[in-house]
Amino acid sequence: MRCLLCGFLSSLLLVAVAAATAAATERAEACSVTGLVTDHRGAPVPHAIISLFRDGEENKVLVTASSDRSGKFFLSRLSPGVYRFLATARGFQTLISERAELLPGRPAHVSFTLRPAPDAKAFGINPVKYQNRRNRGIFNAAPAADSAAAADWRVTALVGSSGYDAQVSVEVSPELEVGALLRRDWEGQATAIGGALRYAPDRHRLMIRATSSQAISAPRAPGEASPGEPALGAARRYELRVADAWQATPTLQLAYGFDYVQVGRASEDAWLPRLAARWQPCASLQAHAALTPDGQAAPDWTAPEQPLFASDFPTPPALLAADENGPALARHLRAEAGLAWRLSPKAAVSVFVYQDRLEGHALALEEQPVERVDGRAQGSGLVVAYHPHRRLTITTAYALGRAPAGARAADAARPMTTYQVVAVVAEMAFPARGARLAIGYRGATGNPIQAIDPFAARLPFTDSGLSFAFAQAIPSWLAPLGRWEAIIEGRNLDERRGELAGLGAMFGFPQRRIVRGGLRMRF
Repeated sequence: MRCLLCGFLSSLLLVAVAAATAAATERAEACSVTGLVTDHRGAPVPHAIISLFRDGEENKVLVTASSDRSGKFFLSRLSPGVYRFLATARGFQTLISERAELLPGRPAHVSFTLRPAPDAKAFGINPVKYQNRRNRGIFNAAPAADSAAAADWRVTALVGSSGYDAQVSVEVSPELEVGALLRRDWEGQATAIGGALRYAPDRHRLMIRATSSQAISAPRAPGEASPGEPALGAARRYELRVADAWQATPTLQLAYGFDYVQVGRASEDAWLPRLAARWQPCASLQAHAALTPDGQAAPDWTAPEQPLFASDFPTPPALLAADENGPALARHLRAEAGLAWRLSPKAAVSVFVYQDRLEGHALALEEQPVERVDGRAQGSGLVVAYHPHRRLTITTAYALGRAPAGARAADAARPMTTYQVVAVVAEMAFPARGARLAIGYRGATGNPIQAIDPFAARLPFTDSGLSFAFAQAIPSWLAPLGRWEAIIEGRNLDERRGELAGLGAMFGFPQRRIVRGGLRMRF
Protein backbone atom coordinates (compact mmCIF):
# COMPACT_ATOMS: atom_id res chain seq x y z
CA MET A 1 0.00 0.00 0.00
CA ARG A 2 2.80 2.35 0.89
CA CYS A 3 4.52 1.59 -2.41
CA LEU A 4 1.34 2.40 -4.30
CA LEU A 5 0.97 5.68 -2.40
CA CYS A 6 4.58 6.65 -3.09
CA GLY A 7 4.16 5.77 -6.75
CA PHE A 8 1.00 7.86 -6.99
CA LEU A 9 2.66 10.86 -5.30
CA SER A 10 5.72 10.53 -7.58
CA SER A 11 3.50 10.46 -10.68
CA LEU A 12 1.55 13.47 -9.46
CA LEU A 13 4.80 15.34 -8.87
CA LEU A 14 6.06 14.50 -12.36
CA VAL A 15 2.79 15.67 -13.91
CA ALA A 16 2.98 18.93 -11.96
CA VAL A 17 6.58 19.51 -13.01
CA ALA A 18 5.73 18.73 -16.65
CA ALA A 19 2.73 21.09 -16.56
CA ALA A 20 4.80 23.87 -14.99
CA THR A 21 7.53 23.36 -17.57
CA ALA A 22 4.99 23.42 -20.44
CA ALA A 23 3.40 26.57 -19.03
CA ALA A 24 6.78 28.24 -18.67
CA THR A 25 7.68 27.26 -22.23
CA GLU A 26 4.34 28.54 -23.52
CA ARG A 27 4.85 31.86 -21.71
CA ALA A 28 8.36 32.14 -23.13
CA GLU A 29 7.14 31.48 -26.67
CA ALA A 30 3.91 33.53 -26.41
CA CYS A 31 3.68 36.88 -28.19
CA SER A 32 2.03 40.12 -27.08
CA VAL A 33 0.96 43.28 -28.89
CA THR A 34 0.39 46.79 -27.58
CA GLY A 35 -1.22 49.38 -29.80
CA LEU A 36 -2.74 52.83 -30.18
CA VAL A 37 -5.77 53.90 -32.24
CA THR A 38 -6.10 57.56 -33.26
CA ASP A 39 -8.16 59.52 -35.76
CA HIS A 40 -6.81 61.49 -38.74
CA ARG A 41 -6.24 64.49 -36.46
CA GLY A 42 -4.23 62.49 -33.93
CA ALA A 43 -6.92 62.31 -31.23
CA PRO A 44 -7.36 58.92 -29.48
CA VAL A 45 -10.31 56.77 -30.58
CA PRO A 46 -11.91 54.96 -27.61
CA HIS A 47 -13.96 51.76 -27.88
CA ALA A 48 -12.42 50.78 -31.22
CA ILE A 49 -12.59 47.03 -31.94
CA ILE A 50 -9.30 45.44 -33.00
CA SER A 51 -9.48 41.93 -34.47
CA LEU A 52 -6.54 39.64 -35.22
CA PHE A 53 -6.39 36.97 -37.92
CA ARG A 54 -3.67 35.08 -39.71
CA ASP A 55 -2.60 36.38 -43.08
CA GLY A 56 -4.74 34.75 -45.77
CA GLU A 57 -7.40 33.58 -43.27
CA GLU A 58 -9.61 36.67 -43.04
CA ASN A 59 -12.69 34.63 -42.11
CA LYS A 60 -11.09 33.21 -38.96
CA VAL A 61 -10.80 35.91 -36.31
CA LEU A 62 -8.60 34.59 -33.51
CA VAL A 63 -8.96 37.25 -30.84
CA THR A 64 -10.41 40.74 -30.38
CA ALA A 65 -9.73 43.66 -28.07
CA SER A 66 -11.22 47.09 -27.39
CA SER A 67 -9.30 50.34 -27.03
CA ASP A 68 -9.59 52.28 -23.79
CA ARG A 69 -10.32 56.01 -23.35
CA SER A 70 -6.78 56.89 -24.42
CA GLY A 71 -7.02 54.74 -27.57
CA LYS A 72 -4.68 52.02 -26.26
CA PHE A 73 -5.22 48.25 -26.41
CA PHE A 74 -3.31 45.08 -25.48
CA LEU A 75 -3.29 41.52 -26.84
CA SER A 76 -1.39 38.70 -25.15
CA ARG A 77 -0.79 34.94 -25.28
CA LEU A 78 -0.53 34.90 -29.07
CA SER A 79 1.25 32.24 -31.06
CA PRO A 80 4.15 33.28 -33.30
CA GLY A 81 3.27 33.82 -36.94
CA VAL A 82 2.26 36.33 -39.61
CA TYR A 83 -0.94 38.22 -38.84
CA ARG A 84 -3.09 41.13 -39.96
CA PHE A 85 -5.14 43.48 -37.77
CA LEU A 86 -8.60 44.84 -38.50
CA ALA A 87 -9.65 48.01 -36.68
CA THR A 88 -13.21 49.34 -36.66
CA ALA A 89 -14.97 52.15 -34.80
CA ARG A 90 -18.31 53.91 -35.13
CA GLY A 91 -18.08 56.78 -37.58
CA PHE A 92 -14.72 55.70 -39.06
CA GLN A 93 -13.53 53.75 -42.06
CA THR A 94 -12.48 50.17 -41.46
CA LEU A 95 -8.75 49.58 -41.62
CA ILE A 96 -6.80 46.40 -42.35
CA SER A 97 -3.10 46.57 -41.54
CA GLU A 98 -0.15 45.36 -43.52
CA ARG A 99 1.33 41.97 -42.67
CA ALA A 100 2.95 41.84 -39.23
CA GLU A 101 5.17 39.03 -38.00
CA LEU A 102 5.04 38.18 -34.29
CA LEU A 103 8.18 36.62 -32.87
CA PRO A 104 8.52 34.63 -29.61
CA GLY A 105 9.40 36.69 -26.58
CA ARG A 106 9.44 40.01 -28.49
CA PRO A 107 6.51 42.34 -27.68
CA ALA A 108 5.25 44.20 -30.74
CA HIS A 109 3.75 47.70 -31.00
CA VAL A 110 1.32 48.83 -33.69
CA SER A 111 -0.59 52.07 -34.29
CA PHE A 112 -3.67 52.68 -36.43
CA THR A 113 -5.00 55.95 -37.86
CA LEU A 114 -8.72 55.82 -38.65
CA ARG A 115 -10.39 58.30 -40.98
CA PRO A 116 -14.01 59.51 -41.00
CA ALA A 117 -16.41 57.34 -42.97
CA PRO A 118 -19.61 58.14 -44.83
CA ASP A 119 -22.94 56.90 -43.51
CA ALA A 120 -22.57 53.13 -43.85
CA LYS A 121 -26.28 52.50 -43.33
CA ALA A 122 -27.17 54.67 -46.30
CA PHE A 123 -24.80 52.66 -48.49
CA GLY A 124 -25.56 49.20 -47.13
CA ILE A 125 -21.93 48.24 -46.54
CA ASN A 126 -20.49 45.24 -44.79
CA PRO A 127 -17.13 46.85 -43.90
CA VAL A 128 -15.24 43.58 -43.41
CA LYS A 129 -16.47 41.97 -46.63
CA TYR A 130 -16.00 45.20 -48.55
CA GLN A 131 -12.51 45.70 -47.18
CA ASN A 132 -11.38 42.19 -48.08
CA ARG A 133 -12.69 42.50 -51.61
CA ARG A 134 -10.95 45.82 -52.16
CA ASN A 135 -7.71 44.71 -50.50
CA ARG A 136 -6.85 48.20 -49.28
CA GLY A 137 -5.31 49.44 -46.07
CA ILE A 138 -7.76 52.35 -45.92
CA PHE A 139 -10.72 52.40 -48.26
CA ASN A 140 -13.33 54.84 -49.49
CA ALA A 141 -16.83 53.65 -48.66
CA ALA A 142 -19.03 53.23 -51.72
CA PRO A 143 -22.18 51.29 -52.65
CA ALA A 144 -21.35 47.59 -52.39
CA ALA A 145 -22.54 44.99 -54.86
CA ASP A 146 -22.61 41.22 -54.44
CA SER A 147 -20.41 40.43 -57.40
CA ALA A 148 -18.34 43.53 -58.11
CA ALA A 149 -17.78 46.90 -56.50
CA ALA A 150 -19.89 49.70 -57.94
CA ALA A 151 -18.25 52.86 -59.20
CA ASP A 152 -17.80 55.58 -56.61
CA TRP A 153 -18.63 59.06 -57.96
CA ARG A 154 -17.73 62.30 -56.21
CA VAL A 155 -18.87 65.70 -57.46
CA THR A 156 -18.25 69.18 -56.05
CA ALA A 157 -19.88 72.33 -57.40
CA LEU A 158 -19.21 75.70 -55.71
CA VAL A 159 -20.24 79.21 -56.73
CA GLY A 160 -19.09 82.39 -55.03
CA SER A 161 -18.18 86.02 -55.29
CA SER A 162 -15.00 85.21 -57.23
CA GLY A 163 -16.29 82.61 -59.72
CA TYR A 164 -17.23 78.95 -59.87
CA ASP A 165 -15.45 75.66 -59.33
CA ALA A 166 -16.63 72.23 -60.53
CA GLN A 167 -14.85 68.92 -59.94
CA VAL A 168 -15.86 65.34 -60.68
CA SER A 169 -14.03 62.07 -59.97
CA VAL A 170 -14.90 58.40 -60.26
CA GLU A 171 -13.27 55.35 -58.71
CA VAL A 172 -13.44 52.97 -61.65
CA SER A 173 -11.67 50.13 -59.85
CA PRO A 174 -10.30 49.44 -56.37
CA GLU A 175 -6.93 50.87 -57.41
CA LEU A 176 -7.84 53.47 -60.05
CA GLU A 177 -9.50 56.88 -59.72
CA VAL A 178 -9.84 59.52 -62.46
CA GLY A 179 -11.19 63.06 -62.34
CA ALA A 180 -11.64 66.39 -64.12
CA LEU A 181 -11.68 70.07 -63.13
CA LEU A 182 -13.25 73.27 -64.49
CA ARG A 183 -12.54 76.55 -62.68
CA ARG A 184 -13.29 80.10 -63.84
CA ASP A 185 -13.57 83.54 -62.32
CA TRP A 186 -16.30 86.02 -63.23
CA GLU A 187 -13.87 88.26 -65.11
CA GLY A 188 -13.08 85.39 -67.46
CA GLN A 189 -9.32 85.60 -66.96
CA ALA A 190 -8.51 82.87 -64.43
CA THR A 191 -9.81 79.89 -66.39
CA ALA A 192 -8.42 76.48 -65.52
CA ILE A 193 -9.22 73.00 -66.84
CA GLY A 194 -7.52 69.75 -65.99
CA GLY A 195 -7.57 66.00 -65.61
CA ALA A 196 -6.01 63.66 -63.07
CA LEU A 197 -5.41 59.98 -62.41
CA ARG A 198 -4.57 58.23 -59.16
CA TYR A 199 -3.38 54.61 -59.23
CA ALA A 200 -2.77 52.80 -55.95
CA PRO A 201 -1.45 49.24 -56.28
CA ASP A 202 -0.23 47.66 -53.05
CA ARG A 203 2.31 50.02 -51.42
CA HIS A 204 2.38 52.68 -54.15
CA ARG A 205 0.30 55.82 -54.77
CA LEU A 206 0.86 57.10 -58.30
CA MET A 207 -0.48 60.53 -59.29
CA ILE A 208 -0.66 62.00 -62.81
CA ARG A 209 -2.24 65.45 -63.05
CA ALA A 210 -2.38 67.89 -65.97
CA THR A 211 -3.86 71.41 -65.94
CA SER A 212 -4.10 74.33 -68.33
CA SER A 213 -4.69 77.77 -66.83
CA GLN A 214 -4.62 81.45 -67.73
CA ALA A 215 -1.48 83.41 -66.90
CA ILE A 216 -0.22 86.95 -67.42
CA SER A 217 3.29 88.22 -68.09
CA ALA A 218 4.66 91.29 -66.37
CA PRO A 219 7.41 93.61 -67.75
CA ARG A 220 10.74 93.38 -66.01
CA ALA A 221 10.37 96.92 -64.70
CA PRO A 222 7.70 99.67 -64.68
CA GLY A 223 7.40 101.55 -67.95
CA GLU A 224 8.67 98.75 -70.22
CA ALA A 225 5.27 98.40 -71.86
CA SER A 226 4.82 100.57 -74.95
CA PRO A 227 2.33 103.46 -74.78
CA GLY A 228 -1.18 102.25 -75.46
CA GLU A 229 -0.32 98.60 -74.85
CA PRO A 230 -1.68 96.78 -71.82
CA ALA A 231 0.76 96.31 -69.00
CA LEU A 232 -0.25 92.67 -68.62
CA GLY A 233 -0.07 90.15 -71.46
CA ALA A 234 -2.17 86.96 -71.44
CA ALA A 235 -0.68 83.51 -71.99
CA ARG A 236 -1.57 79.90 -71.30
CA ARG A 237 0.30 77.97 -68.64
CA TYR A 238 0.45 74.17 -68.89
CA GLU A 239 1.44 72.04 -65.92
CA LEU A 240 2.04 68.30 -65.63
CA ARG A 241 2.75 66.43 -62.41
CA VAL A 242 3.91 62.82 -62.34
CA ALA A 243 4.79 61.46 -58.91
CA ASP A 244 4.67 58.34 -56.79
CA ALA A 245 4.63 57.73 -53.05
CA TRP A 246 6.16 54.39 -52.11
CA GLN A 247 5.80 52.83 -48.68
CA ALA A 248 9.22 51.20 -48.82
CA THR A 249 9.06 49.82 -45.26
CA PRO A 250 6.55 50.14 -42.42
CA THR A 251 8.58 53.10 -41.13
CA LEU A 252 9.83 54.73 -44.36
CA GLN A 253 7.84 56.46 -47.11
CA LEU A 254 9.52 57.83 -50.24
CA ALA A 255 7.95 60.27 -52.73
CA TYR A 256 9.54 61.02 -56.08
CA GLY A 257 8.56 62.54 -59.41
CA PHE A 258 8.62 65.81 -61.32
CA ASP A 259 6.56 68.84 -62.32
CA TYR A 260 6.76 70.05 -65.92
CA VAL A 261 5.66 73.62 -66.69
CA GLN A 262 5.36 75.31 -70.07
CA VAL A 263 4.15 78.74 -71.17
CA GLY A 264 1.99 78.77 -74.26
CA ARG A 265 3.52 77.24 -77.37
CA ALA A 266 6.91 78.76 -76.69
CA SER A 267 9.98 76.71 -75.93
CA GLU A 268 10.14 78.20 -72.42
CA ASP A 269 9.64 75.32 -70.02
CA ALA A 270 10.94 73.93 -66.74
CA TRP A 271 11.45 70.53 -65.16
CA LEU A 272 11.11 70.76 -61.38
CA PRO A 273 12.05 67.77 -59.20
CA ARG A 274 9.84 66.38 -56.46
CA LEU A 275 11.63 64.32 -53.80
CA ALA A 276 10.59 63.62 -50.23
CA ALA A 277 11.27 61.08 -47.50
CA ARG A 278 9.38 60.50 -44.26
CA TRP A 279 10.81 58.24 -41.56
CA GLN A 280 8.84 57.21 -38.49
CA PRO A 281 11.02 55.14 -36.15
CA CYS A 282 8.29 55.04 -33.50
CA ALA A 283 4.66 56.02 -33.09
CA SER A 284 5.45 59.38 -31.50
CA LEU A 285 8.30 60.66 -33.73
CA GLN A 286 8.58 61.44 -37.43
CA ALA A 287 11.33 63.08 -39.50
CA HIS A 288 11.11 64.34 -43.08
CA ALA A 289 13.22 65.96 -45.78
CA ALA A 290 11.89 67.25 -49.10
CA LEU A 291 12.73 69.13 -52.29
CA THR A 292 9.52 70.29 -54.01
CA PRO A 293 8.20 73.15 -56.17
CA ASP A 294 5.17 73.77 -53.93
CA GLY A 295 6.20 72.88 -50.38
CA GLN A 296 4.18 69.64 -50.28
CA ALA A 297 6.54 67.71 -48.04
CA ALA A 298 3.67 65.37 -47.11
CA PRO A 299 2.14 64.28 -50.45
CA ASP A 300 -1.57 65.07 -50.56
CA TRP A 301 -2.35 62.34 -53.08
CA THR A 302 -1.50 59.44 -50.75
CA ALA A 303 -4.80 59.58 -48.84
CA PRO A 304 -7.68 58.08 -50.87
CA GLU A 305 -10.24 60.44 -49.33
CA GLN A 306 -8.35 63.52 -50.55
CA PRO A 307 -9.72 65.05 -53.79
CA LEU A 308 -7.67 64.76 -56.96
CA PHE A 309 -7.54 68.55 -57.20
CA ALA A 310 -7.11 71.01 -54.36
CA SER A 311 -10.44 72.60 -53.52
CA ASP A 312 -9.44 76.24 -53.78
CA PHE A 313 -10.97 79.48 -54.92
CA PRO A 314 -10.71 80.68 -58.51
CA THR A 315 -7.66 82.89 -58.26
CA PRO A 316 -6.25 85.78 -60.25
CA PRO A 317 -4.07 84.58 -63.13
CA ALA A 318 -0.60 83.43 -62.16
CA LEU A 319 2.05 86.02 -62.90
CA LEU A 320 4.88 85.15 -65.25
CA ALA A 321 8.25 86.79 -65.60
CA ALA A 322 9.19 88.40 -68.91
CA ASP A 323 12.33 88.76 -71.00
CA GLU A 324 13.17 90.23 -74.38
CA ASN A 325 11.40 87.37 -76.19
CA GLY A 326 8.15 87.49 -74.21
CA PRO A 327 6.79 85.51 -71.25
CA ALA A 328 9.25 83.51 -69.21
CA LEU A 329 8.70 81.03 -66.45
CA ALA A 330 9.13 81.87 -62.81
CA ARG A 331 10.88 78.91 -61.21
CA HIS A 332 10.32 78.19 -57.53
CA LEU A 333 11.84 75.38 -55.50
CA ARG A 334 11.80 74.64 -51.78
CA ALA A 335 14.21 72.55 -49.73
CA GLU A 336 12.83 71.58 -46.32
CA ALA A 337 13.62 69.38 -43.33
CA GLY A 338 11.71 68.91 -40.10
CA LEU A 339 10.66 66.84 -37.12
CA ALA A 340 7.24 66.07 -35.67
CA TRP A 341 6.53 64.35 -32.41
CA ARG A 342 3.52 63.59 -30.25
CA LEU A 343 3.99 64.93 -26.75
CA SER A 344 0.80 63.26 -25.50
CA PRO A 345 -2.46 61.88 -26.92
CA LYS A 346 -3.74 65.48 -26.95
CA ALA A 347 -0.73 67.46 -28.18
CA ALA A 348 1.58 67.26 -31.20
CA VAL A 349 4.41 69.58 -32.26
CA SER A 350 6.28 69.93 -35.54
CA VAL A 351 9.25 72.14 -36.38
CA PHE A 352 10.83 72.69 -39.79
CA VAL A 353 13.36 74.82 -41.63
CA TYR A 354 13.14 75.73 -45.31
CA GLN A 355 14.85 77.64 -48.10
CA ASP A 356 13.07 78.88 -51.22
CA ARG A 357 14.78 79.61 -54.50
CA LEU A 358 13.14 82.48 -56.38
CA GLU A 359 14.04 82.79 -60.03
CA GLY A 360 12.09 85.26 -62.15
CA HIS A 361 9.38 85.68 -59.50
CA ALA A 362 7.09 88.35 -60.96
CA LEU A 363 5.97 90.84 -58.32
CA ALA A 364 2.92 93.10 -58.62
CA LEU A 365 1.70 95.65 -56.11
CA GLU A 366 -1.82 97.05 -56.25
CA GLU A 367 -2.48 94.95 -59.35
CA GLN A 368 0.31 96.64 -61.30
CA PRO A 369 3.47 94.83 -62.41
CA VAL A 370 6.56 96.08 -60.65
CA GLU A 371 9.58 93.86 -61.26
CA ARG A 372 11.10 90.43 -61.10
CA VAL A 373 12.53 89.01 -57.89
CA ASP A 374 15.51 86.65 -57.95
CA GLY A 375 17.28 85.26 -54.92
CA ARG A 376 16.72 83.01 -51.95
CA ALA A 377 14.40 83.17 -48.97
CA GLN A 378 14.80 81.07 -45.87
CA GLY A 379 12.98 80.60 -42.63
CA SER A 380 11.74 78.24 -39.93
CA GLY A 381 8.32 77.28 -38.68
CA LEU A 382 6.53 75.83 -35.68
CA VAL A 383 3.11 74.14 -35.69
CA VAL A 384 1.39 73.03 -32.45
CA ALA A 385 -1.83 70.99 -32.58
CA TYR A 386 -3.84 70.55 -29.37
CA HIS A 387 -6.90 68.34 -28.88
CA PRO A 388 -8.80 69.51 -25.79
CA HIS A 389 -11.68 67.31 -26.96
CA ARG A 390 -11.69 64.34 -29.31
CA ARG A 391 -13.77 66.35 -31.80
CA LEU A 392 -11.99 69.69 -31.39
CA THR A 393 -8.54 70.58 -32.71
CA ILE A 394 -6.78 73.91 -32.19
CA THR A 395 -3.69 74.52 -34.31
CA THR A 396 -1.27 77.39 -33.82
CA ALA A 397 1.43 78.11 -36.40
CA TYR A 398 4.33 80.55 -36.48
CA ALA A 399 6.96 81.20 -39.16
CA LEU A 400 9.98 83.50 -39.06
CA GLY A 401 12.15 84.13 -42.10
CA ARG A 402 14.17 86.43 -44.31
CA ALA A 403 13.47 87.23 -47.96
CA PRO A 404 14.49 89.76 -50.63
CA ALA A 405 12.63 93.02 -50.16
CA GLY A 406 10.39 94.35 -52.90
CA ALA A 407 11.20 97.71 -54.49
CA ARG A 408 9.30 99.81 -57.00
CA ALA A 409 12.35 101.13 -58.80
CA ALA A 410 14.24 98.80 -61.10
CA ASP A 411 17.62 100.01 -59.86
CA ALA A 412 16.71 100.00 -56.17
CA ALA A 413 18.90 98.02 -53.83
CA ARG A 414 17.35 94.80 -52.60
CA PRO A 415 18.13 94.23 -48.94
CA MET A 416 17.00 91.17 -47.03
CA THR A 417 14.01 91.82 -44.80
CA THR A 418 12.64 89.80 -41.89
CA TYR A 419 9.04 88.64 -41.88
CA GLN A 420 6.75 86.81 -39.47
CA VAL A 421 3.56 84.88 -40.14
CA VAL A 422 1.14 83.80 -37.37
CA ALA A 423 -1.98 81.67 -37.79
CA VAL A 424 -4.55 80.09 -35.45
CA VAL A 425 -7.14 77.57 -36.67
CA ALA A 426 -9.91 75.80 -34.72
CA GLU A 427 -11.64 72.76 -36.26
CA MET A 428 -14.66 71.05 -34.74
CA ALA A 429 -16.96 68.19 -35.78
CA PHE A 430 -20.58 67.80 -34.72
CA PRO A 431 -21.26 64.11 -35.45
CA ALA A 432 -24.84 64.12 -34.17
CA ARG A 433 -25.78 66.81 -36.70
CA GLY A 434 -23.31 65.78 -39.43
CA ALA A 435 -21.60 69.18 -39.45
CA ARG A 436 -17.99 70.38 -39.51
CA LEU A 437 -16.71 73.88 -38.79
CA ALA A 438 -13.25 75.43 -39.18
CA ILE A 439 -12.37 79.02 -38.21
CA GLY A 440 -8.95 80.55 -38.74
CA TYR A 441 -7.11 83.84 -38.49
CA ARG A 442 -3.81 84.66 -40.11
CA GLY A 443 -1.57 87.71 -40.19
CA ALA A 444 1.92 88.67 -41.34
CA THR A 445 4.39 91.44 -40.66
CA GLY A 446 7.50 92.55 -42.51
CA ASN A 447 6.07 92.54 -46.07
CA PRO A 448 7.28 89.03 -46.89
CA ILE A 449 7.78 87.85 -50.46
CA GLN A 450 7.18 84.10 -50.65
CA ALA A 451 6.69 81.96 -53.70
CA ILE A 452 5.64 79.07 -51.46
CA ASP A 453 3.52 79.36 -48.36
CA PRO A 454 5.41 78.33 -45.19
CA PHE A 455 2.35 76.37 -44.00
CA ALA A 456 1.61 74.58 -47.29
CA ALA A 457 -0.33 71.34 -46.61
CA ARG A 458 -0.24 72.06 -42.87
CA LEU A 459 -3.22 74.40 -42.43
CA PRO A 460 -6.62 74.50 -44.13
CA PHE A 461 -6.40 78.28 -44.72
CA THR A 462 -3.63 80.11 -46.57
CA ASP A 463 -5.50 83.42 -46.84
CA SER A 464 -4.84 86.52 -44.76
CA GLY A 465 -7.31 87.73 -42.15
CA LEU A 466 -10.37 85.89 -40.86
CA SER A 467 -11.61 82.77 -42.69
CA PHE A 468 -14.10 80.00 -42.08
CA ALA A 469 -15.43 76.82 -43.70
CA PHE A 470 -18.68 75.05 -42.76
CA ALA A 471 -20.07 71.77 -44.11
CA GLN A 472 -23.47 70.28 -43.23
CA ALA A 473 -24.58 66.79 -44.19
CA ILE A 474 -27.98 66.73 -45.89
CA PRO A 475 -30.39 64.12 -44.42
CA SER A 476 -30.94 61.04 -46.56
CA TRP A 477 -34.69 61.70 -46.78
CA LEU A 478 -33.91 64.94 -48.62
CA ALA A 479 -31.20 63.42 -50.82
CA PRO A 480 -31.94 59.67 -51.05
CA LEU A 481 -29.29 59.01 -53.71
CA GLY A 482 -25.83 59.12 -52.25
CA ARG A 483 -24.33 61.33 -49.59
CA TRP A 484 -24.72 65.11 -49.95
CA GLU A 485 -23.12 68.02 -48.14
CA ALA A 486 -23.94 71.71 -48.21
CA ILE A 487 -20.83 73.90 -48.01
CA ILE A 488 -20.27 77.58 -47.30
CA GLU A 489 -16.83 79.18 -47.04
CA GLY A 490 -15.41 82.63 -46.55
CA ARG A 491 -11.84 83.90 -46.87
CA ASN A 492 -10.25 87.17 -45.79
CA LEU A 493 -13.54 88.43 -44.36
CA ASP A 494 -11.90 91.52 -42.82
CA GLU A 495 -10.43 92.24 -46.27
CA ARG A 496 -6.79 92.70 -45.39
CA ARG A 497 -5.09 94.16 -48.44
CA GLY A 498 -1.51 94.81 -49.44
CA GLU A 499 -0.14 91.93 -47.37
CA LEU A 500 2.14 89.87 -49.61
CA ALA A 501 2.24 86.55 -47.82
CA GLY A 502 2.05 83.06 -49.22
CA LEU A 503 -0.32 82.70 -52.14
CA GLY A 504 -1.02 86.43 -52.16
CA ALA A 505 2.57 87.05 -53.17
CA MET A 506 2.63 84.17 -55.62
CA PHE A 507 -0.20 85.62 -57.66
CA GLY A 508 0.89 89.23 -57.07
CA PHE A 509 -2.55 90.57 -56.25
CA PRO A 510 -3.89 92.01 -53.01
CA GLN A 511 -6.25 89.53 -51.46
CA ARG A 512 -9.97 90.10 -51.70
CA ARG A 513 -12.90 89.18 -49.50
CA ILE A 514 -14.41 86.03 -50.98
CA VAL A 515 -17.53 84.07 -50.00
CA ARG A 516 -18.85 81.02 -51.81
CA GLY A 517 -21.14 78.05 -51.30
CA GLY A 518 -22.33 74.92 -53.02
CA LEU A 519 -22.81 71.18 -52.82
CA ARG A 520 -20.57 68.15 -52.57
CA MET A 521 -22.12 64.80 -53.41
CA ARG A 522 -20.95 61.20 -53.44
CA PHE A 523 -22.83 58.25 -54.87
